[in-house]
Amino acid sequence: MHVHSIEEIIRTFAATSGDKPIATYNDQTKTYREMDLRSNRVANALIAEGLRPDSRFAFIDKSGHAVFETLFGARKMGAVQIAVNWRLSPREMAHVINDSESEVVIVGSDFFRHIDEIAPELKNVRKIIAMGDHPEHVSYDDWLADKAATDPGHQSGPDDIALQLYTSGTTGLPKGTMLANANIFAFVESAEKAFKVNSDGVHLICVPLFHVGGIVWSLQAMAHGGHCIGTRDFDGPALIRAFPKYGVTHGMMVPAVIQMLLAVPEARTTDFSTLRGITYGGSAISEKVLADALNTFKCGLYGMYGSTELSFGITMLAPDEHDPVNKPEILTSCGKALPGTEMRIVDPASLEDVADEAIGEVWIRSPQVTRGYWKQPKSTADVFLKDGWYRTGDIGYIRNGYLFLHDRLKDMIVSGAENVYPAEVERVLAEHPGIAEAAVIGIPDEKWGESVKAIVVLAKGATLAGEDIIAYTRANLAHYKCPKSVDIVPSLPRTPSGKIVKHELREPFWAGRKRRVN
Repeated sequence: MHVHSIEEIIRTFAATSGDKPIATYNDQTKTYREMDLRSNRVANALIAEGLRPDSRFAFIDKSGHAVFETLFGARKMGAVQIAVNWRLSPREMAHVINDSESEVVIVGSDFFRHIDEIAPELKNVRKIIAMGDHPEHVSYDDWLADKAATDPGHQSGPDDIALQLYTSGTTGLPKGTMLANANIFAFVESAEKAFKVNSDGVHLICVPLFHVGGIVWSLQAMAHGGHCIGTRDFDGPALIRAFPKYGVTHGMMVPAVIQMLLAVPEARTTDFSTLRGITYGGSAISEKVLADALNTFKCGLYGMYGSTELSFGITMLAPDEHDPVNKPEILTSCGKALPGTEMRIVDPASLEDVADEAIGEVWIRSPQVTRGYWKQPKSTADVFLKDGWYRTGDIGYIRNGYLFLHDRLKDMIVSGAENVYPAEVERVLAEHPGIAEAAVIGIPDEKWGESVKAIVVLAKGATLAGEDIIAYTRANLAHYKCPKSVDIVPSLPRTPSGKIVKHELREPFWAGRKRRVN
């Protein structure tokens, strides 16, 4: 059975498999029928607030049933959910809400302080709904209580925007990536073939649902009538216990999470016999973690490379290619392109294809390539080309069909599968009166792939320590973007034209490594 839009998922399986579980979060399970009725109320509540097809609203909370209730409800009346990265600082959240022109905000109790701080700055918001008791705002349950549980019946087409996910921006401000139904369901079709996903799948989702890896993987599982499982906060023992308790068949996680699950003592005695495969992305997996994972989970591992702009992953390193003994060179690759995806390596200066195995920028053409950035025509035109190719900004080469990453054309850092653009961090550091200038780079990190390092020149007379600088960034940025280490130096290396030479700053940390990204 094939579906082609987000709203069609819940309508189809509520009618045909209504008693099947759709999602379990913190051991609370909802069926497809329960999710269908609840999302109908959300749809009618959004209509009552004056939202129409293509209107935006913001959702701020950790992973749970409400993410899906509001997403399915939005699509049943045509609105677009903006799942705000809850790790962002209040001022970053305000930017996302204002940039998306969200008219309603639904916010969890963990983030009441954030919303109270930024409420006066929200330009288009007419209503704030609180998931919990708030002295000023209506509760989510009360907001839905008197709304009809009938489906308003909106039908979207393949080119309609179904999701808008915000990515970090090279200019220091997140951009809204627009995912159409056709993009998402191109991945659904690929996943069905690549991972043999079917209606009895039970998927453990260890990636936040504001992230393309969490929400799109969940949707592809649900598009086959599957069951998604997760926790509100990372809880290693609870996740390990979920495998036998629910008969987990597939896992979706980053290598750092695989490593943390393997560190749970119960992992050594848990029955993983129902597990068919674990898919990971965001960074390469180390041989040590790979060997332990294969020995413990006793299932195939699938490595993927992709991005929000690619609606998830577009290459796959298959289970039989995770072989450190016989195929060690392939283990460092991102795998081969999924069916329907084209890859090419291009000289970023001449925009001509390079020779076989030569290094250049990775370009991708695929039905999964998204529609560009919300109200950012220049940024869209720069990387989403008219002939369908997407410029990833990653530097690499192709050997025997396998993609190998080497570096990044831009300065982006990937830490625990989260993108961090140095410009964001440098912009905040520049606002500190004790800092004359700063450069931010990514350095190798065994757990997270890369970690953020700031190299700082202090203002005359300033006496800041590294921990002071880290604390300052944590007050103004999402914590995953903040430096984990700071070097204070007398000056930064520059070109004759005055540009900071970041490769000189990176070199001591990456020397001796074949890859300059993790």
